[in-house]
Amino acid sequence: MRSIGRLGRFGARLVTSPAGLGTIGSVGAFGVYGQYQGWGECKDFFEHSFITRKNPDPVVDFYSTEEFLQVLGIFPIAIHFILAGVTWREDRENAMDVYGSMLIQFDITEKTVKTDDGKEVVGFFNKRERFVNYVPFSAALGLPILLWDQTQNYGFQRLKDGSMRVSHQGESFYGPWPIVYAVKLHAAYVAWATEKHINSELFGTEDLEAVEEQRSNIPAMALNQFTSKLQTQMEGAIAQMKQRNENTTEAEAGLAKLQKLNKIKSTKSTITVATKKRLQRTSSRIEATDPEAQKAITQALAVVSKVEGGQAAQAALQEMMAQAKAA
Repeated sequence: MRSIGRLGRFGARLVTSPAGLGTIGSVGAFGVYGQYQGWGECKDFFEHSFITRKNPDPVVDFYSTEEFLQVLGIFPIAIHFILAGVTWREDRENAMDVYGSMLIQFDITEKTVKTDDGKEVVGFFNKRERFVNYVPFSAALGLPILLWDQTQNYGFQRLKDGSMRVSHQGESFYGPWPIVYAVKLHAAYVAWATEKHINSELFGTEDLEAVEEQRSNIPAMALNQFTSKLQTQMEGAIAQMKQRNENTTEAEAGLAKLQKLNKIKSTKSTITVATKKRLQRTSSRIEATDPEAQKAITQALAVVSKVEGGQAAQAALQEMMAQAKAA
């Protein structure tokens, strides 16, 4: 407790020193300047898109239900917290309150088209969602103090070849300008995670438990896909090394570790203590921070980088690992 007290007194002296006060004043002035310049009010402030050939019906279901919220919320605890505080508004359609601190309104536009064989399918879908955030409990007290107000669009349009262009677009934002950058970062992650989920083999299947498990941990799913791809790359690298009569003892030992890592994933066991219960079954995920997993992947990347074309594969895999870790 004495250490905490000393730390607190040191922080107070630092903040109230001339340099501290000057820094606070400069940051505050810059913030006010940015707001005055209109940085906190913008239109079309982000757009992300990807192509999918999935059936449009499960994509519509995904965006129209709480499934998308699992990706949007990132962390399960955040999703459960939000859902626990949701109250549907009776004074307006398709609107809900979240703990009296956030108003969510949405409307859905859907159009069907006929395919070449005469079937009717969804050719256009858009969910327009508005999020209005207030200072906590201020709205409940009858004096709502606005924090920020943003509107986003999620949907798809069918292309001539039968595929769909799925898009996420930031329509408008009004609020403190630094929040715009946080929203953009979040939107980039959501678009990346959504593309990985929708274009996965599980999406749209009847294995609802597996789909739900994947949806709740997209970064782990992406990492699993790339460790499997890395194993194939490494097997090819070792074959090339043998053709050149190079010593493959160390590489084969690394391959064995990677094979073991992927086998653990496929049998739904655990690497460390990453097991959890969900929907009445035990499942597991690979932790990118697990030392054994990192060692096996790093060794495999070192081997793959030595063969022709390996540097490009290594760079792509390292980028995916970094995304999975950051998420």
